[in-house]
Amino acid sequence: MRYLKFITNVPHEDALGSVPARSGHIQDNFRIFGLTVRSIIYCILLILCSILLILSSRNLNICTKTMHTHVLHFDRLQSLSYITSDKFLSFGLDTSLLRKINELPLRNKKFINLSQHLSPAYVRIGGTSADCLIFNQAKQSYSKKIPSPVDGEDISNFTISGLDLITIYEFVIKSKLRMVFDLNVLLRNLNGSWNDTNAQEIITFAKNHDMELDWQLGNEPNSFHHVFNVTISATELAKDYDCLRQLLDEAGYVESILVGPEVNHVGDTNHMGEKYAETFLKSQKNTVNYVTWHQYYLNGREAKVQDFVNPHTFNYLPMQIKVMEDFVIASRKNVSMWLSETSTAFGGGAPELSDRFVAGFLWLDKLGYSASAGLNVVIRQTLFGGHYAMVSPDLTPNPDWWVSVVYKQLVSEKVLKLITPNNYGYVRLYAHCTPQQVLINRMSAITIYGMNIDKVAAHVVIPTLTVQQSKIVKILFYSLTADYLQSSEIKMNDEVLKLRPNGNLPPFRPRILKPTDPIILSPYSMVFMVIHGIEVPACSTQLDFQMR
Repeated sequence: MRYLKFITNVPHEDALGSVPARSGHIQDNFRIFGLTVRSIIYCILLILCSILLILSSRNLNICTKTMHTHVLHFDRLQSLSYITSDKFLSFGLDTSLLRKINELPLRNKKFINLSQHLSPAYVRIGGTSADCLIFNQAKQSYSKKIPSPVDGEDISNFTISGLDLITIYEFVIKSKLRMVFDLNVLLRNLNGSWNDTNAQEIITFAKNHDMELDWQLGNEPNSFHHVFNVTISATELAKDYDCLRQLLDEAGYVESILVGPEVNHVGDTNHMGEKYAETFLKSQKNTVNYVTWHQYYLNGREAKVQDFVNPHTFNYLPMQIKVMEDFVIASRKNVSMWLSETSTAFGGGAPELSDRFVAGFLWLDKLGYSASAGLNVVIRQTLFGGHYAMVSPDLTPNPDWWVSVVYKQLVSEKVLKLITPNNYGYVRLYAHCTPQQVLINRMSAITIYGMNIDKVAAHVVIPTLTVQQSKIVKILFYSLTADYLQSSEIKMNDEVLKLRPNGNLPPFRPRILKPTDPIILSPYSMVFMVIHGIEVPACSTQLDFQMR
């Protein structure tokens, strides 16, 4: 028996087979003892199982919360809300990369191919180092490194040659992009005015080499005091922009756009960035085609993975856009906005976060909300370099590159209004017309895209689809997920996205849903739903005007 070893001293039976009375009591006691031990063992096992279940649930992100239903209302007869630039999703190459331009893969065919998949787009050559760059047609030179007191970035002056500029431009043309070049505004005369001599040299050289490009002047001028210990007022910068516009017109760049003032710290309690922009707009002579500002959610040195799936982080952008819009209106200038430098976290991005799957949520939401708010262009910092790059140092595309490519493929510049019960929580969705090149048999289509940043699945209901039941209405469903939030890989409908050996995109294989099928957004997923066969007259209009 199981407890035999505990009762070896029990007296033997007598000749009549009886056991002394004391023996019976001992047996009862041991029987009770056995039951007690068994109960203790069962309790221990139960506790261990509970602990294992809790740990497993945490590892698998399992949550017992009930799946919520989100009802989306879409008016098929609505007018377009806005029309963005066809280069709405654009990107930057930081000017600091030009300090070691020979290490930049501008001639690499794979890098050119990756850039080409993102066209049409602007590529902004700008950043802090733009105000350190000097053009010397003949040669390159460098100064001893001077670290910025803000983030340690090199703020010493350096030069690029004419050959360097040609190399940059050839990359732009081969990639089918349009360059925006940021000129140095810190070259000043003794009286404090802008010394435009070097800018004239760059402009003349570019024109003589038939370069078609757009321009800006200076980077984050409202923060010059902290970075360079120099102050240029908004009024003075406006004069510099007026001067630059004249230089461009005289050189034959009448059609080139000029954007500025490139402010940061928008949405801060002191409204430093917005006030600078307002004064600048009031002071310039209608020389600026678009008002530009920079936006980041987080500090790259402090950001945690939880910040990237926290609705409060996402909701910082709508506040910033609103306050900037108010100050632009106060300037009485009718100019649209660009986010001309933007990513998840400043300071080069957050290591192992800003270039991972989890960063895609903030990026896609930024695209969706910015378009719905009427912004014309969003320039992602950056294509290459830093922790927020869309392309890794070994030229492997990071998840945000894939998100951008899917966006380019499935989302047009025609913005529609989607009414949701709450688009500031865990489920955030937007609507556009579908690009003509992916329409099936030229049937009208819309694309609803967005994300579920909750740990539980979400059920989406679109009553418009069930009302307009038709055999031709189909939902092409693309879900972007990863095995874990900090993954370097991204999956589309459970298949890892990888370029083909020749550099071409893989086929994007959707799940085909009927209008009556349940639409489920997986936990921590991005989604693109192309609804073919839905009649939306506004999507059939020609792009013959630009919404403001």
